[in-house]
Amino acid sequence: MSHTLHGENVAAFSQGRTLSWRALFARLAGTVRTWRRRQRERRELLCYLATDHRAAMDLGTDLGSAREWADRPFWQA
Repeated sequence: MSHTLHGENVAAFSQGRTLSWRALFARLAGTVRTWRRRQRERRELLCYLATDHRAAMDLGTDLGSAREWADRPFWQA
């Protein structure tokens, strides 16, 4: 039996989407890196705001809303 159709390899068309463990792991690692970066940036923001009472005004926000933003869970953008 021939595995070609109009000169093309039929096996290339019959293969379904395969699960790539490498791609899955890379995506998971990227997500964890993003979460850790958010957590670090929020901690740095609180430290910055604690050092200067005018820092929140410089950022165009008030201390309460900045603290609320920094207290969000790391998985929320």
